Amino acid sequence: MGWRSFLTRRIESALSTVTDLRGDGRGRVLLTVAIGWLFALGTRMVLPALLPQIKVEFTMGNALAGGLLTVLYIAYAATQFPAGILADRIGERRTLFASVLLTALGAVALTIAPSLTVFIAGTVLFALGSGLYGAPRVTVLSRIYPDRDGTALGLTFAAGNVGSSLLPIIAGVLAVVVGWRFGFGFVVLPLVVVAVAVWWFVPERTVRDRTQEHGETTQLREALFTPQIGLAWVSMSLVLVAYQGITAFLPTYFVEVKGLGAAVASTLFGLFFAAGAIWQWTAGVTADRMGAQRTLVGIGVVATVTVLVLPFMGGLVPLALLSLLLGIRLGFGPLNNAYVASALPEDVRGSGLGLFRSLQLLVSSVGSLIVGVMADAGWFDAAFLLLGGITGLGTVGYVLLPDLETDASDDTRSVVATDPDMD
Repeated sequence: MGWRSFLTRRIESALSTVTDLRGDGRGRVLLTVAIGWLFALGTRMVLPALLPQIKVEFTMGNALAGGLLTVLYIAYAATQFPAGILADRIGERRTLFASVLLTALGAVALTIAPSLTVFIAGTVLFALGSGLYGAPRVTVLSRIYPDRDGTALGLTFAAGNVGSSLLPIIAGVLAVVVGWRFGFGFVVLPLVVVAVAVWWFVPERTVRDRTQEHGETTQLREALFTPQIGLAWVSMSLVLVAYQGITAFLPTYFVEVKGLGAAVASTLFGLFFAAGAIWQWTAGVTADRMGAQRTLVGIGVVATVTVLVLPFMGGLVPLALLSLLLGIRLGFGPLNNAYVASALPEDVRGSGLGLFRSLQLLVSSVGSLIVGVMADAGWFDAAFLLLGGITGLGTVGYVLLPDLETDASDDTRSVVATDPDMD
């Protein structure tokens, strides 16, 4: 009876969650935003997966390849703050729509690039477009899900990692069958379809008048320059430096150091993100029940250990199992964003989150460059040990981070305030 009662409660809880997520037409918004993130993030992860072929095509070493990925991350970071401002000024729907169209144009440029210069330009365009997606996808879901923000964001981030697991594998197959360029070209049409869905399903919201700009700037400065937000920024930036370094070079590391084939390396890279999708869902649900801070600490401990043991592992099966565990670090994403959004006032949530993410991603973009330089110097294993140490430092910061659920105040209220003007 005990097990039956337990299973019954779990089933009832799952059904209640599904009902809450679908209610009042919100399910269409969640599905649209999640699929958009699936293609935006998934295509961005195609670039590291195809990096061995791209290096041959354009005659690049690891340092130059790392620099290319750093350019990608810098361009992506540069749009986070403008994305937040746009979400506050013109609404999430228009911002997300522009984001998806620019991402599609970037994918076209990557597909047809005749030279490295054009390829870099396509990389920047793609990064600018996908970067615009970051802040509004968080704010729109936080706004329409009063008591399920962790779960909704966890699902959305998980969808991104489903894309990150499937799209590199598809791209790897296309690279073998018809050429690596088709690994970017096949996402163009789906992105256009997503743009139409965004315009059709994502609700408009009332935006504030520009005369409030001075007051909002003051409020934004006061909200961001607090010990709590500062500690969160340091912790999250550190774990993101490690994330950028790992995702930029994990397939190349598997090929050059672990002796795996390119197709197998791309598959393990996809496995990393497939596991990450599950971890993100688990992290979101756990955080809604136990608090973000404790969940972040738990993720940090496992994420630190797994990357530290990677240089000492070998063989297909051990590396595949380790890839599953490495994916736990993707659980940082939804909780990081939800935590910061919760700590920011409603009026500047979009711009505040955007600025926070811009500064965070600019710093973390050096991760790929560091790994690339160390790899060319023959220190590929040492680079991953360094990333493990950086993750550990970020985890220490999470230990010191206050939990918003226990330290709630007017300035750290829940992200889930309702919007009476929402359709």
